[in-house]
Amino acid sequence: MSQRMLGDIAIDVAVEMPIDDGFPPEVLMPAFEPAVLQDNLGICDPFCFNPNTGGLKVSVHTWIVRAGKQTILIDTCNGNHKDRPGFAMSHQLNLPYLEKLAAAGVHPAEVDVVMCTHLHVDHCGWNTRLENGKWVPTFKNAKYIFSKAEYDEWNPEDTRYAKNPINAGVFNDSVLPVIEAGQAQLVEGHHALSDHMLIEPAPGHTLGSMVLKVESKGRHALFAGDVLHSPMQILRPDWGSCFCDDTVMSGKTRRRLLEHCVEHDALLMPAHFPPPHAVRVQRTAAGYSFTPE
Repeated sequence: MSQRMLGDIAIDVAVEMPIDDGFPPEVLMPAFEPAVLQDNLGICDPFCFNPNTGGLKVSVHTWIVRAGKQTILIDTCNGNHKDRPGFAMSHQLNLPYLEKLAAAGVHPAEVDVVMCTHLHVDHCGWNTRLENGKWVPTFKNAKYIFSKAEYDEWNPEDTRYAKNPINAGVFNDSVLPVIEAGQAQLVEGHHALSDHMLIEPAPGHTLGSMVLKVESKGRHALFAGDVLHSPMQILRPDWGSCFCDDTVMSGKTRRRLLEHCVEHDALLMPAHFPPPHAVRVQRTAAGYSFTPE
């Protein structure tokens, strides 16, 4: 994908892991109805549906936002050399992610802000890298923004919340070193990154999930994390993913954010949509539809 311009803001993407074979739809979204896919093949194939495997295509990527002199990364994928026994897709990877960032003109020391929409295994792994047997912040000059509610949910010392086994080890190797380095900022509620960038809560997928709304010169974008895993959820906002903490709440959050996209003609830019990674949302008589962009 070539660089996009949103007014004065430049947006790139660095793909750590394309998954073109996709996930079985009924696994990714337990409420999946095959008829909905068949009725919408014209917009789903080949964008987000692989007819050879029957899977829904996904991508694991980082959004790169350059606003003025600031470089902001949104979600940092899986990371290399991480021990993930509960989630084979993320286990002991050795991928050229930093090279992907470099190809987009981003070098770790030049990153100003890292925002993790939530703290699942595939959203904060590159927060740290292994140096001399120790996990250290990858982006040594950056401020890392975490949701306070999300931090509490995954903190092993906080016993109020059940810990999903797919996230085993993530807090200790990808969050705690950032805290100990003094680079973390825990936010609650709405939080302005600038006059044109607003973080707001988006609960449901996880307790503390957040999104980033961006505006420049009257143009809007919404960086939505895992509020949606697949464009199919635009067609059926009530379809939660198998990874959601609260399917009902995630559906309410999806509808609210889809309405925002329609009302502001905002580009919807989640963390896992396949190339071109973003869509424009339209309201229809039946609900919503989308156009890849």
